[in-house]
Amino acid sequence: MKTNEFIFLAILLTGIILLPGCGSTKGYQGTKMESTDLARIRQGDHKLRIKGKKTSESALLVKVDTVSVGSYMKGFPKHTDVLPGERTVEIRHFQQWKDKAAMSGAMFGLIGASIAESNNPHTHYKLVFTAEKGKEYTILPMTDETTEKPLFYVIDATANDTIHPRVIQIEKKKK
Repeated sequence: MKTNEFIFLAILLTGIILLPGCGSTKGYQGTKMESTDLARIRQGDHKLRIKGKKTSESALLVKVDTVSVGSYMKGFPKHTDVLPGERTVEIRHFQQWKDKAAMSGAMFGLIGASIAESNNPHTHYKLVFTAEKGKEYTILPMTDETTEKPLFYVIDATANDTIHPRVIQIEKKKK
């Protein structure tokens, strides 16, 4: 009986470890296209110091136009491929210094982490910019270390150029 429980726990733990990488890398509707006909958008990470402590922030990919690519439950992809043209990319601005879900998860398991996540003060933003065929973009959050006001940039890795997208903050719905 102990062996069966051990195997079950090992499989469960492996599934939990692999789950965060389950977001979709296809950020468009329709049949799969060649990568040369698409643009690629990457999650950006930024290291900074808040109140003298080292921390980080990320622009987690949630949605491209109307296509969901990531969420808290299924994970967030490191990148997603999109059709060329004007794209609206929804991101979750993850700020490590404000995250309470990680500690709750360690202390109270998945249920505790889910409750903490629903109360977590993360904010979603929509970034609007034009993606070109064959190019790769990174969405980079850059929070001011003094005011803690976030700014978002889109870095065109192909041309090594910075794009200033139109940024729309999504207000959290009051219950």
